[in-house]
Amino acid sequence: MAIPSDKRRQLLAALALEVGRPLSHTSLAYRLWGEDPPPSALTSLYSHVSHLRALLRRAAQATGTKELREPPTIDTRSHTYTLRADPLLIDWHRYLDLSDQAGLLAENGQDHQARTVLSRATSLWCGEPLAGLPGTWAQTTRAAMADQHFTTTLRRIEIDLRIGRFAELIPELTALREDRPTDERLAGHLMTALHAVGRPADALAVYPAVVRLLRAHFATEPGEQLTRLHQCMLRGEPLPGTPKRAEAVLAPAPRTTEPADVPGRHRLIGREDDLRRVLPGPDARHARGGIVTVSAILGMPGVGKTTLALHAADLMREHFPDGYVYLNLRAHVGNQPPLTPEAAGALLLRRMGVPATTIPLDADEVFALCAEALSSRRAVVVLDDASNAAQVRPLLPPAPSALILVTSRQRLTELPDARPVFLDVLTVDDAAALFTNVVGPERSTDTESIIEIVERCGHLPLAIELAASRFKARPSWTLGHLARRLSRKNGRLAEIRTNSASIAQVFELSYRYLSAGQRSAFRLLGLYPGPDFGVPAAAALFGRSIDETDEVLEALLNCHLITEISPERYQLHDLLREFAVALGVEQNQREAAARRLLGFALHTTDRADHLLYPHRSRTPLPDDRQLDDTFELLGEVEMNSPESARTWLEAEHAGLIALTAHAHRTGLAEHGAWLAHVLAGHLDAEAYWSEAQDLHRAAVAHWRSQANDRQEARALIDLGATLANASRYEPAAEALERSLALARAQGDPDAAANALNLLGRLRWEQTRLHEALTIQQEVLAIREEQGDQWNAARCMVNIGILHRSLGDEESALTVYNVALSLAQKFNDRALEFRALNNIGEVHLSAGRNAMAREIFERILDAADDAIPSLNLSVARANLAETLEIPNELETALALYRSALTTFREFGTVRHEADGRNGLGQTLLAAGRHEEAREQHELALELARSIGTGREQAAALRGLGRCEAAAGNQPAALAYLTAAVTLAEQVDIADEAARIRSALAELESRFSYDRHSSK
Repeated sequence: MAIPSDKRRQLLAALALEVGRPLSHTSLAYRLWGEDPPPSALTSLYSHVSHLRALLRRAAQATGTKELREPPTIDTRSHTYTLRADPLLIDWHRYLDLSDQAGLLAENGQDHQARTVLSRATSLWCGEPLAGLPGTWAQTTRAAMADQHFTTTLRRIEIDLRIGRFAELIPELTALREDRPTDERLAGHLMTALHAVGRPADALAVYPAVVRLLRAHFATEPGEQLTRLHQCMLRGEPLPGTPKRAEAVLAPAPRTTEPADVPGRHRLIGREDDLRRVLPGPDARHARGGIVTVSAILGMPGVGKTTLALHAADLMREHFPDGYVYLNLRAHVGNQPPLTPEAAGALLLRRMGVPATTIPLDADEVFALCAEALSSRRAVVVLDDASNAAQVRPLLPPAPSALILVTSRQRLTELPDARPVFLDVLTVDDAAALFTNVVGPERSTDTESIIEIVERCGHLPLAIELAASRFKARPSWTLGHLARRLSRKNGRLAEIRTNSASIAQVFELSYRYLSAGQRSAFRLLGLYPGPDFGVPAAAALFGRSIDETDEVLEALLNCHLITEISPERYQLHDLLREFAVALGVEQNQREAAARRLLGFALHTTDRADHLLYPHRSRTPLPDDRQLDDTFELLGEVEMNSPESARTWLEAEHAGLIALTAHAHRTGLAEHGAWLAHVLAGHLDAEAYWSEAQDLHRAAVAHWRSQANDRQEARALIDLGATLANASRYEPAAEALERSLALARAQGDPDAAANALNLLGRLRWEQTRLHEALTIQQEVLAIREEQGDQWNAARCMVNIGILHRSLGDEESALTVYNVALSLAQKFNDRALEFRALNNIGEVHLSAGRNAMAREIFERILDAADDAIPSLNLSVARANLAETLEIPNELETALALYRSALTTFREFGTVRHEADGRNGLGQTLLAAGRHEEAREQHELALELARSIGTGREQAAALRGLGRCEAAAGNQPAALAYLTAAVTLAEQVDIADEAARIRSALAELESRFSYDRHSSK
C-alpha cells in the first residue's frame, strides 16, 4: 500500500530500522523534523502514528493470510513508540541477516554456499535506500546503509575471487573504482582478476594510478598488502590468496586431547538413569569396529543437556581413543545464525585433523568424508545445540564407530536411528545437592530454605546454578533472604541471574526461534491459570481452530517450551510460564483470550454437568452466556456419555478451579460465578469441599453485589451443601436459611425445596431428628406437587434415614424401597447405591448381619465410576462391620483402614468418627481392648469437635464396653450411663436401644460375677 505522506514514510522507516526497540518521542521528532521540530511536532507525531496503525491493520486484512503470523503493530509505552514485527519481514534486517550468514559460511570454508546466500541479499538491494526522504537523519542513514552495502559487496567479490569468477568481476570492479578510486581493496581485487585472465599489463597499470591518487589526495603511500601484490606480479611469483585445494585425505587419528572450545565444566548431580541411557553398552565400548548408537539428549532450555553430554564424553574417552571433538552447532548463540550442515561438516573435519585446504567445496563430498571419519574412527563427538535434525543428519553415517552425542532443544524426531534421551528437571534431593555443591557446605546448613529455593527455581539445573552463584557472591545474604527474593510475585526471572547470564536470556534464545504465530501462542499460554491444559482449551485461548492449535502446540513441544504429560495434554514449566507472562500480551488481546477461554470452559462444564447429573437442580445459562465463537470448539470435545464427561472433568478439574478463581481476580466475576454454579455437582460428588467453599463464597459475594437475589439463593445453596459436607454446620445453616428466605421471596419453589432438603440433612447431622423429619416431609410435599419424582426419591432416602434413627425400621425400609425403584427407573446409579446401602444399614442395625453383608458385597461388586469414592468407603466400613471376628479380622481391618484413609482425605469428620467407632468395635471383638479404646477415644474427640450426638453416643458406648471387657465395672457403667443419657436427650432411638442392651449385658455379667464369687 502506498504512503503518500513523506513524514509518515519517514516515521515508518525510522521505526522499521529499529524494529523491536522503543524510540522516544524526542528521537522520532528529530528523525522527522531535524534539530528544530515545530511546536506542533508531538501532536503531529500522534496523528502520523494513528494513520500508520490504521494502514498496518488494512494491510494485514488485505493479505488474507491464514499463516500463524502476527501482523506488525506499533506499541505505545512510557513516551515511546515501538514497531512490533518479525525483523525478517523488513528488507534491511533480512539483508543484514543474510550478509551475516554468508560471513559465517565463508569463515568455515563454504564459499559456494556463502555466494548463494549473498546473491539472495543482493536481490533485496533495490537502488538508493530511503529514496526521496528529506532531512539530515535520512541522509546520514542512507550513507551508513550504503557503506554497509559496500562492505557486503566486497565480501562477495572476495568469495568470487576464491572460486575463480575472475572475468565476471572485471567490469564490476572497474565501475566501483570510478566511485572509490583510492580504495586499495578494490584496486587489489581488480589487479588479481586482470592477472588471472591473462592481462598482466592491465593489472600492473592499476598500481601506479592508485599511487598517484593517494599521494595527491592524502600524501600517503599504498599499504603493505597492495604493495606486496604488485611486487609478486613483477617477479612472477604466485599471488597471495587462497591456494589450490588438494584432495582431501583423512589424516591418522590424532592423540586424544581436550577440545579447545569445550564449555567450562559443569556439575553433574544425579542423572544416574539418564547417564545409563546415554552411555553405550559394554559390547559397543570394547569391540573395535562395533556399531555405536547415536544418542540424542533432548530437553528444555537449562535442563542440563550439555552437562550430561560432556560428562558422558569424559567417561567414554578411554574407550574411544581416536579423538575427542566438541562442536557447537549454534542453534541458540546470541545473534549468530546456526551453522549450516555444510559448515558444520567442514568444521567437524577440521576438528578431526583434516587440513582446511583439502576439505572439499562440494557439500556432498563434505558429508561423505564426515561419514567416513565417523565410521572408521572410535572417537567421542559431541554435537551440541543442534537446531534441528536436518542440521546433523547429513553428518551421520549409517553405522558409526564413533560415540556421537547430539544435544538439542528440539525433539529431533527425524533422526530415526538415534536413541532419544529426554531430560526432565531434577528431583528435589538432586536439586538441593546441586545448590549445595555450588555454594559449599558452610553456607548450606538451612535445608528447609534450600528446598524452598530449588522449588522456586523449578528444579531446573541452570536456574539453580545461577541462583546459587549469585548467592555465593553475596556473603551478607542468608538462605532465607534468597528464598524470600525468589518468592516475590513475578520476580523470579529477575533474581535468577549472575553478572554475565540470566535464565531469562536462555529462554529468550528459544523464543526467538519461534515464528510470529508461535510466539503469540506462547505468550497467551502464560495467561492460562491451570497447571496443565488440553488442545481444545488452548484453541479457545488462542482463538484458533483445533488443527491450527495442534500444529502450534507441536511446534512448542518440539522446542521443549511445553511438556506433554499425557497424550495431547500439556504443561508449561513454572519459569517458562513466568517468562511468557513477562513477555506480555496487549490488554485487548488478553481480555479477548480470557473471555474465549471462560466461555469454552463454562459451556463444556455445563455439558458435562448435564450428562453426569441430568436431574440436578440448576439455573440454565442466560442468553448472554450462551454459545458464541466457542461453538465449533465444543464439537471437538469428545463428550457423549456420563463416563466421558467424568473423564473430562477429572482431567480439567485443577484448571477449572484455577480459572474460576482467576475470573474473579481479573474483573470477569460473573463468568466465575456461573462456572462455580455448573461445577457444583462435580465438586459435591467428588468431595472437593475445600476448593468449592472458596468458589461458592466468591459467587455469593458477586451476586449479592449485583443485587441478584435469585442467583444469590442458588449460590448460597451450593455453599451450604459444601459447608455441611465439610462438617461446618453453623455456617452451613446460616447460608441455607438465607437461601431459603431469598428463594421464597423470589417465588422460586425449586430453590426453596433444595434449601429445605439440605437444611433437613443438616439437622440430621446435628441429631435434631424430629426437626429434620418435619423439614424433609415438607420437601417431599413440594417435590410431589411439582411432579419431580427424582428429587422425591432423594428426599425419601433422607426420610428413611430419619425413620431408622428414630427406631422405626419398618417405615425406613418402606421409603427406601420406593426410592430404590425410582432410582432404577431413572437409571441413577448413585441414588440406587445410596438406597441399597441404607437398606443394608437397617438390616445391620437389626442384627441381620447375613442379609446386610449380602447387600454390601453386591453393591461393592457392582460399583463403577458413577459411584463417588466417599460413598464406596462408607459401604466398605459397613461391610467390615458384618464380618465374623476373629476369623475375618484382617479383612475387616483392611476395609476400615481403606475407608478411614478416604474419610481423612475428604475431610469428612462425621464419617471418620463413625469409621473409628466401627474399627474400635471390631478390635474389641478380637480381644484387642487397648487398641479398641484408642479408636473410640479418637471417635469421641472428632464427634465432639463438630457436635454430632449419634457418633458421640456410639463412642461412649464403645468405651463402656472396653471398660467392661477390662473388668472395670464403675468406669463401664459411667460411660454407658452418659451414652444413654445423650442418646435419649437427642432422641436417637436405634442407638439408645444398643446402649441399653450394653447396659443390660454389663449388669448381667457383673451379677453373674458376684454370684460366682459367693
